[in-house]
Amino acid sequence: MPAAIPAPERLRVPHQSGAPGQVRRWLRDALPDLPDEARDDLLVCATELVSNAVRHARPLPGNEVCVTYVLGPADVEVRVIDGGSRTHPHVCSVNLDSAHGRGMFIVSKLSTDWGARTLGDGTQEVWARIPFR
Repeated sequence: MPAAIPAPERLRVPHQSGAPGQVRRWLRDALPDLPDEARDDLLVCATELVSNAVRHARPLPGNEVCVTYVLGPADVEVRVIDGGSRTHPHVCSVNLDSAHGRGMFIVSKLSTDWGARTLGDGTQEVWARIPFR
């Protein structure tokens, strides 16, 4: 019998500037046994994904963003669902003089894979898979 795929853990946070901090605290508390490097990478990626959702996307109903994670045997995947945007996240050319625009570059370097998709109801899901090193 194949192993069951674990159900994702879920948190809804207000679509506002304080959301990344709430998500970091939740993930840190929820995953205390994660290897230190993987936890650090996860927290950075989650911060970037949530910050992008707050900055560039519409909120979900209730003025929220939904964050989930799925813990696998060799990695953890974090997903951020927002109300959708006209654009999809993408890696920009890194400009060291710019105050913005490095988030998805950082996510692409810390994760083994990441992506974005628009769901049938117009919401958007952005995810990143962080390995245990």
